[in-house]
Amino acid sequence: MSRLEARYRLVLRLLPAGYRQEWEDDMVAAFLDSMDTGDPETTAYLTDYGRPSLSEVASIVSLAVRLRLGGADASPRSYAWGEAVRLATLMAMLTHAVMVTASIAVALWLSGKIAWLPAPAPELALTPTGNAWHTAWNLAGYAWLPAYVALVLGHRRVARAVALLAVVPPAVTTAVEQAAGVAPLSVAPWAMRLVDVLLLLAMAAFHHGAPPVRPRPWLLALPIGILLVPVPLFVVQASTPTLRMLDWPGLSCAMVTAAMAVHLAVRVSGRPSRTLPWSLALTLLGAATLALRAATLPDHHGQAERGALAALASLEVVAVLAVGAPLAVRALRRLPPSPAAPGAPWNSTMGVP
Repeated sequence: MSRLEARYRLVLRLLPAGYRQEWEDDMVAAFLDSMDTGDPETTAYLTDYGRPSLSEVASIVSLAVRLRLGGADASPRSYAWGEAVRLATLMAMLTHAVMVTASIAVALWLSGKIAWLPAPAPELALTPTGNAWHTAWNLAGYAWLPAYVALVLGHRRVARAVALLAVVPPAVTTAVEQAAGVAPLSVAPWAMRLVDVLLLLAMAAFHHGAPPVRPRPWLLALPIGILLVPVPLFVVQASTPTLRMLDWPGLSCAMVTAAMAVHLAVRVSGRPSRTLPWSLALTLLGAATLALRAATLPDHHGQAERGALAALASLEVVAVLAVGAPLAVRALRRLPPSPAAPGAPWNSTMGVP
């Protein structure tokens, strides 16, 4: 085996084992044929020192995503993982969209531009800032709302492009401010930026083979989410000083815990095959929020109230993982790893709408 062939086979390990077993040799042969220049010396040189091109690697990565996060004609396990990642992505983007939509109204109220509401308390009033980086950060955060709507309506490329606008400016702002000494060196901002990047990458699960999103329930979830989360949260935090210490990671942990409680209540009356993607999705979100909470814990050192809330949120998410992960693993093991017949409609078998 030449070095070039070994490098191609190494990249192809990204593909599922069953797919590699059937198609790896043919794919390697096709790749090697494309490297044949007709000149024996050049071909021999490429055989020893050549590498897969970026376009070839990108095509293999794209194929691996489509196969491992499968659509309607995928194996049951691939379809379950694909639906789980898609559901987790939609729920995370819904949370962003809900919070930024509510923050617009809150910012207008705190700035005194909503005359029919009572004036905010002095300690809640906004402090104007002339920092252009902060302004870019705030405006970029609002991009999660159109990105979510575009994704729900099926405009996947538009959603990815708009979501990129929501991810890049905050990352640049964090880097510039910490490098200039304007903001203290801290892990928390980078942990949150990393979560946003992972969310952006997870949008690749909405490929052409994936089933379309049902827009009606996800669009209705936006106003319902605003009424259930930001509105009561702001009222409570404005009137209870202790709960003002609840930060974004803590709020995320609380929402994942509440979602798992609702899921367990619904699961009792539903079929395990129908609820499996939701169990997997909430387990993925629980792991992400727990990692975010752990990464931001050092920022609460010496602050008793925030430390207590951080510990409570961590315990909640650990409980979510302790319940959700075994349920998901048990249901996954009952699924066959590959279709019983070519082209079997596994989405109907799974019972997932």
